[in-house]
Amino acid sequence: MRGTKYISRSLLRGKPLSVICMTANTTKHEFGKNDNRIFCYGLNDSSTEELIDECKKCKANVIYAEPIERV
Repeated sequence: MRGTKYISRSLLRGKPLSVICMTANTTKHEFGKNDNRIFCYGLNDSSTEELIDECKKCKANVIYAEPIERV
């Protein structure tokens, strides 16, 4: 979509992305084509297959995604 303004992960997170965040996979339009937020799938610890602590706390992670409110 050309000209679409996306709401970045750093804005959802409330602080700049760390270096490890740059390698995570992202998703757009989680709740339809009018949802312009960018969420992250997070990074897993290779020994436990669980999200790393930084991703568990991050509000840009897709597990915290909620439908956008209609006005």
